[in-house]
Amino acid sequence: MASNYGSDQEMEHALREHFATEAEELRAPDNLWASIEGRMDLQPTRHPVTQVRRRILGALKQHWFPVMATGGAVAVAASAVFLASRATQDEFGVSESYAAAPAAAAPAVAASPAMPARSMTPPPAAQAAPQREAPPMMQAAPAAPATQAPVTVEKIVTREVVVEKVVEKVVQVEAHAPPPAAATVAPQAAASQRVATPASARPPATTFQDYRRQPFVATAEDAVSTFSLDTDRTSYQLALSWLQEGYDIEPDSVRAEEWINAFDYQYEQPADDWGFAVTSDVAMHPLDGSKHLVRIGFQAAEVPDDRPLNVTLVLDASGSMGDGNRVDIARAAADAIRQSLRPQDRLAVVHFTEGVIHDLTVEHTSPDASAVQRSIQRLAPHGSTNVQAGLNQGVRLADRIRRERPEAYNYVILMSDGVANVDATNPFAILESAYDRNALNPLRLITIGVGINNYNDVLLEQLAQHGNGWYRYLDDTGQARSTFSRDNWLALSTPFADQTRAQVTWDPDLVKSWRIIGYENRVTSDQSFAEDRKEFAEIPSGAATTVFYEIELHDRALARAGQDVTLANVELRWVVAETGQSRSQRSEVRGRLDSSLNATGDPLLQLGAIVALSADRYGGLYDGEYVAEISRDLTELEDRLRSLNSSLGGLGAYQDFRFMLEHMAEQARAQAPPASPSGYSR
Repeated sequence: MASNYGSDQEMEHALREHFATEAEELRAPDNLWASIEGRMDLQPTRHPVTQVRRRILGALKQHWFPVMATGGAVAVAASAVFLASRATQDEFGVSESYAAAPAAAAPAVAASPAMPARSMTPPPAAQAAPQREAPPMMQAAPAAPATQAPVTVEKIVTREVVVEKVVEKVVQVEAHAPPPAAATVAPQAAASQRVATPASARPPATTFQDYRRQPFVATAEDAVSTFSLDTDRTSYQLALSWLQEGYDIEPDSVRAEEWINAFDYQYEQPADDWGFAVTSDVAMHPLDGSKHLVRIGFQAAEVPDDRPLNVTLVLDASGSMGDGNRVDIARAAADAIRQSLRPQDRLAVVHFTEGVIHDLTVEHTSPDASAVQRSIQRLAPHGSTNVQAGLNQGVRLADRIRRERPEAYNYVILMSDGVANVDATNPFAILESAYDRNALNPLRLITIGVGINNYNDVLLEQLAQHGNGWYRYLDDTGQARSTFSRDNWLALSTPFADQTRAQVTWDPDLVKSWRIIGYENRVTSDQSFAEDRKEFAEIPSGAATTVFYEIELHDRALARAGQDVTLANVELRWVVAETGQSRSQRSEVRGRLDSSLNATGDPLLQLGAIVALSADRYGGLYDGEYVAEISRDLTELEDRLRSLNSSLGGLGAYQDFRFMLEHMAEQARAQAPPASPSGYSR
């Protein structure tokens, strides 16, 4: 790639000259500058000065710095020196502020309790404001042979000074570039103020699974849709955190059902406390006039339950947890759980690195015990990550207390970045090792993810799904405390239904084809619906789950557009958490076929439809197909979301998603192929 800067040769020469006397394995690679520049796609008119500096440092750290360290201790010391040195330097950038949100008369709705509304910042405007630190350095490479010359902290500091000089040269050139155009300012979310850098890249060493979007299915071939319900919303919270930290939203990270279920749609409560309230809505498709959109909502009853709890905390104390404030978040969450428990509950603590840290293990005791408090406060990062060892020990302790207190609910809570690198690293191998054979009084595995870069979403999500639990993501200590406040935690830890699944049977005389939005890794065979399986979802007391379908109708159905039409039947099956009894419930999916989303008069239904379609489209952005169509759809959805500002603009959850969708639509437009510049045919 041709460089944008005239002083490239001077910069690279300075770097190479500085390292010429170092050990061979520490020298800069021959393609250093091309590799760095290729990772950043530098363009003088596109990034403010601070971002050029940040991106150069980030690329150097990702591509080169990890090779320099010869051991974990050196890597930790280098990270500390690097962050300390950066914290003392002045940063110059652009302000990122919101206008005040209008005081609209909005429904009394907010983000889910476990995911409080958070403020975001829009693309940069034209003033100066403090900037966030560059993303932390990746883990160091494995230790080098003992014969290699040691890499001292002083050497790494010297390297950092040289890199700073290189950056300063780029900044001097970049400072003369035209400033970026001021972006449209979005309304301010009703949450804590937070400054974000403009989105630039994907955090290093992150692991996601591309499940591929579900296709349309002709009812003539299969009229039945079977899936496990899902109350997770981690995919949404991860995406929001990435954007706030200055990264693009990774399409592979998007699980549309978790975006949908991040919002509260204010469904009616069940008439009794033994089952679910099922709500269905039908509206004309907002993006395709030949199709319709169907929403089905499942609201669990709010049932008080005073059964005691047995809780086992399994805390990741490996070196990767030293990145950023992960340990602080894990400590805050662990202590919030401890304080939320009651005198009749019991709590144990396990720390693990490459093995269990037995000196910090506390077997089940009172949540207020001083040993528990000391163990939580002594969480510190060091060593490798053996999730299998930690969970095995946690399950052993949990199984022991379960036999002693069979009347209690049993939770094993893993707090980690998911970066397993010792023994089993596959979620199914880990679960097999820590297998729970008591289906009548199961252990429920909750996974709590922390961190941005060096993060394994797949491991944590699959452990929770197949471990009879749920998965959450925390990105700061305040969110950790609010998620596990006493009221929230007691609600989340009171299971209403275990092994919950739904089956929708479409009327083939009316529905030509159907497609479920999201739930790609929750879809299961129709035959499995009659089976009680651990991987089917646990639904906490009072929780709601929502699913959207895109459907195509036969002409005979369209002829009944002005009528209230039954399009499908839906059946729910679950296991009562307290007794182990199997239950089922049936309902109809019905609605008018001539209603537009706007005509429904329900802004929350409109919001849910926009969230569902946006997540679904954006999740397929990098699949190499239909990029132009995805760009068009996201732009249309962006316009529709703006139209809800008068009714939902006072909600932090709405403002958060509006900021996200504006970014997603911009990313899609950037990926779309350009139109013919001349207008002539080829």
